[in-house]
Amino acid sequence: MLDPADIHRLISQPGADQTLSLYLTVDAARLENHAAVPGWRIWAKNALRELQAQHEGDETFAALRQRAEARLDQHTSHAKGLALFLTPHGEQVFELPVPLTESSASYGRASLAPLMWLLDEYQKTLIVIVDQERSRFISGYMGSASREGSHNNDFVAYDFPEKTQMPSGHLRGSRVAGGSNRDAFAATEADHRRRFYQEVAEQARHIKEELRVERVILGGNEEAAHAVKHELHDSVARCVIAVVSIPNWVDDAEVVRLASPYAIAYEREREVALVDEAIDFARSGGRGAIGFAEIAECLERKQVELLILPWPIEDPEIRDRLPREALAAGAKIELVSGAAGERVHEAGGAVARLFYVIHAEVADAAAATQ
Repeated sequence: MLDPADIHRLISQPGADQTLSLYLTVDAARLENHAAVPGWRIWAKNALRELQAQHEGDETFAALRQRAEARLDQHTSHAKGLALFLTPHGEQVFELPVPLTESSASYGRASLAPLMWLLDEYQKTLIVIVDQERSRFISGYMGSASREGSHNNDFVAYDFPEKTQMPSGHLRGSRVAGGSNRDAFAATEADHRRRFYQEVAEQARHIKEELRVERVILGGNEEAAHAVKHELHDSVARCVIAVVSIPNWVDDAEVVRLASPYAIAYEREREVALVDEAIDFARSGGRGAIGFAEIAECLERKQVELLILPWPIEDPEIRDRLPREALAAGAKIELVSGAAGERVHEAGGAVARLFYVIHAEVADAAAATQ
């Protein structure tokens, strides 16, 4: 969908301070988009007209508005969301397979927060569906599905010739060697199945590396899924966030729907852990900061490793300014919701994890010399 490099290009390109940012909910499944003129087109025209009124006489904006309207008139994809960024010297368009929380339009520096929310919330997940005979590899953004491959166990095609075991002797008391072939058949079946699970695990590793995903869900038959997990390379095994019972006969879109709650629960738990860690660091005098004022000072000193903000960000000034300042200072950004978002609000609206700590007396001395 997009990656962090896309974000940095938006703030570093020529004319970045004259960016027209448009976020549009173009999902054809939405009721307001069923009309002959979809609702998102009407919303975009009205929003651009309002922006034009705010920037009356700005020839650069007028030109960007014309380009935006021409670009939107050509839009024909089946995306759920559309993010459009126009500058006097360039254009970046992201057709999003996931929905936007709301449409928005702005002019000036690029509006990054909605894009960063999508980047964080809708990380691609690899879902491996497996039973004893076949497997499927599906990638999804927890809303859309793509088949990435499949693999079958060749045991059902294996040729097992019938054999008759004869007694090893005819004398009274002699033992019968062999008996039935059941043990040999079972051993061969188990060997094929183990090899099949190893092949599935290896294919999962290749797909994970190719797609650069950091989340893996194992589904299908739970016994088979756990067997595959046992065979996974460490680089894949540590990315497994859930083992889920999902029938192999359901289609790819249904697989993603059934797996979504586990991915969302994992994301919410991860966010709470991040917030708690940063708050604990700050309150113990460690590598943490709480509140906008303290974090602003840390950003100036390039101390911030990770800035954590609640989503949605209600204050538009903070929503547009703070992410840009954090990126310019080399920090990563995490937008959190649910319980994690509530904890950030209670802590002062923003928390951060720092690269290093400057003790108060050192900071005071440095300020006195300025």
